[in-house]
Amino acid sequence: MYSGPIATIIHLTAGALGIGFLWQAGILLRQRNTMTSPDAQQIQDITDGDTVALEGTVQAKQDETEGLRTTTAPLSGETCVLATWRVEEYLGHEFSEYSGWTEQTENYVTTPFELTDESGTITIDIRGEQGYLETEFNLSGLDSPQETVAVDADVPPEIQQFETTHDIPERTPAYVDVPDTESGPTEGDRRYYEATVTTGDSLFVVGTATDADGETEYVVRDSTGRRFYLADTERNGAARERAGAAVLFVSVGLLLLWYTLQPLL
Repeated sequence: MYSGPIATIIHLTAGALGIGFLWQAGILLRQRNTMTSPDAQQIQDITDGDTVALEGTVQAKQDETEGLRTTTAPLSGETCVLATWRVEEYLGHEFSEYSGWTEQTENYVTTPFELTDESGTITIDIRGEQGYLETEFNLSGLDSPQETVAVDADVPPEIQQFETTHDIPERTPAYVDVPDTESGPTEGDRRYYEATVTTGDSLFVVGTATDADGETEYVVRDSTGRRFYLADTERNGAARERAGAAVLFVSVGLLLLWYTLQPLL
């Protein structure tokens, strides 16, 4: 066991982390409350500045030439209104105490699109930086990797183009003396995830409504200082997920604070 200044630093660090977990738990609970009791649950009830939680069906917007405004998913090449991706790399395994799949980067491409419920239609315009509890996408397509590429394998051309176009960090070089007895992922292996949203998809969207034309048209945006959440699940499922995450964060936070206060008990 550590003692003296080192022990003090460890306990203070644990306390700071505990407070951080509790803070994020509070954010999760507030977001859950927004999902279940927003300013507006139907498009027809929206006013400027409302925090909204809407369930509806996606429709691509028309452009000036009466065509549809879409974008292209960088991995699958699918035509869509939103594509989000995540790249994970395996770290550790043979030469490190830590081993596991670690997120290297995540991002998205999108174009403004429409969400329609039984009461009306509204534009969804996503612009913020993607991140947990910031501009967040909870889509089932991100649950399983679309492609896995071993560190010593030839990288497919579409993956090469994707990594170049979107400034994906270079992977860890392959080791030449990997033990033959080892199995499973190797340092530098990568997994590529992608999820898309297309016309006809059902979405649950939480964000801030802003006045678009000064009269009756509103847009849901991920405004500065406001959180944005988009999922392909229904309202109750999203609220349960937020509540479960909050319970986990509270448990970890309290455990860390208990450890911090142990010397005083």
